[in-house]
Amino acid sequence: MKFLIIQENGRHLISRHLRECNSLQRALIFNGESCDVWGLGHVNFHNIPDYNQYDVIINLENYDTSGWVPDLTPTVRPMKLIWAIDSHCQGRDYYTAIFQRGRYHKILEATKYYVDHNRVWFPNCYDSDFMVPFSDISKNTFVGFCGNYVNRQATFEFIKSRVPDFKLDINVRGIDMVRAINSYYVHFNKNMSNDINYRNFETLGCGTFLLTSYDNQYAELGFKEGEHFYTYRSNEEAVEKLNYLRANPEIIGEISKKGHEFGLANHTFKKRAAELIQIIKHL
Repeated sequence: MKFLIIQENGRHLISRHLRECNSLQRALIFNGESCDVWGLGHVNFHNIPDYNQYDVIINLENYDTSGWVPDLTPTVRPMKLIWAIDSHCQGRDYYTAIFQRGRYHKILEATKYYVDHNRVWFPNCYDSDFMVPFSDISKNTFVGFCGNYVNRQATFEFIKSRVPDFKLDINVRGIDMVRAINSYYVHFNKNMSNDINYRNFETLGCGTFLLTSYDNQYAELGFKEGEHFYTYRSNEEAVEKLNYLRANPEIIGEISKKGHEFGLANHTFKKRAAELIQIIKHL
């Protein structure tokens, strides 16, 4: 099949290679498919594609504020899909309106709770070409967080008040992000809402222990508590589990290893691309 992915290129050069469109393109090619990427910020942006030459078009754009995303309504030959990564931020209606206006075939929905007759569950994942354990990085931080504050600041302040060596790497991107995650024994995560964010999978990819906020979707994704990761349901429980792990460091190593193997086998972009090909064949 011949794919076209439409998404704005990454705005931060250091992490552009990890933009979803670029990771999915590499994964589709790995699985034997042909794939082009086009959108604002890409070198080919001013060369408008012939949309009808493709078998599948994936609209992977989440934050179009200038109206550059094309109207695909007249495009009738390809199967047209939306990959909705941020429904937990934008809301279901935002993507439903795009779906209806552009006469798309399906929405690939990253959040299981929003799946309906127009949506197929297509969870987040990680790029196993880049999110890997680094042999030259020694783990020198017991627990850290690498990402953005968003709605997490109160949680971080609570954890920091009880775990003083909790390290925050805010707005660290690209290779520096991978190195930071590699340097933690435990990577602390708080999902923004009812999503399972990329940090979960990237942590496993780096071979670091994942401690994250609880959600029912983990079980459906195959995660096993105490085997692949730990979850917490309150800030107090998070601190309790951190204290337990500090006192039992051998558990960190055991679960980190199993978590890495689990993520590599089930939740990479290469795995998702293979699943996407099967989804398309059955639509």
